[in-house]
Amino acid sequence: MSDDPDVETVVSLLDDEYARAILTATSTEPMTATQLSERCDASLSTVYRRTERLADAGLIGERTRPRADGHHDTVYYATLDRFEVRLRDGELHVDIDREGADLADGLTTLWENL
Repeated sequence: MSDDPDVETVVSLLDDEYARAILTATSTEPMTATQLSERCDASLSTVYRRTERLADAGLIGERTRPRADGHHDTVYYATLDRFEVRLRDGELHVDIDREGADLADGLTTLWENL
């Protein structure tokens, strides 16, 4: 995951209808690739390609969610909070704000590293 994604990458991702749909869907709740495929009306391969690009840019995160049957799912969640472009005094300013990791993310990372 990149700490500071470049503006061109973010704009390119936001220009993609599937990437926008994935960001929108995961901003309300973490979702699996299958759920995203259904929600975004996209193939699983499209979802996986977009989630990889979004994760590389630091706009979504992923974590493991255990299931009652002992298996687990990988779920994706939006980390992008705000993308703002301002034009002032002949200069273009871009701000990208992402949400910080929550307690569940920290515990998941801790558990995965044991």
